[in-house]
Amino acid sequence: MMSWNYRVLRSDDETRNAVFQIHEVFYGDDGAIDGWTVEPVLPLGESLSELREDVRYFLSAFRKPVLEETEEDGKPVLRPVQDEQELNEGHYFELMDRASVALSHCCEFVGSHPVTRKNETLRGLFEKVEEALARFYQEAARLEFERAGGP
Repeated sequence: MMSWNYRVLRSDDETRNAVFQIHEVFYGDDGAIDGWTVEPVLPLGESLSELREDVRYFLSAFRKPVLEETEEDGKPVLRPVQDEQELNEGHYFELMDRASVALSHCCEFVGSHPVTRKNETLRGLFEKVEEALARFYQEAARLEFERAGGP
């Protein structure tokens, strides 16, 4: 079954400066890229909540590799762009800090919600989310500790 999602595509403008835009990318049954929109797309909704949801889908594009149009056997194809961002010392602590903030917000606003507290299924699912975020934080902290030269 064909599927699609939003992806960030990198191209060069007329002055050869990098430009990043969101496009719809379509996939075949085998999961390979089958096509994409020629023009970038804008978030759209028939209500504020639909627009908010579309923006959320746009943001999910940033968790996937950036793509760039190239040619293969005379046909246009999309390939992942080499990641140009180098990690620096501050990235590890920043990730640990963001994980801590996410865990705190998740617990405060989702875990303590009356429906979460009173619904056994939701409470059980939330506990798994909380545990996964806590493990993520611990792994980020371990990487920061090792990078900083801990024992």
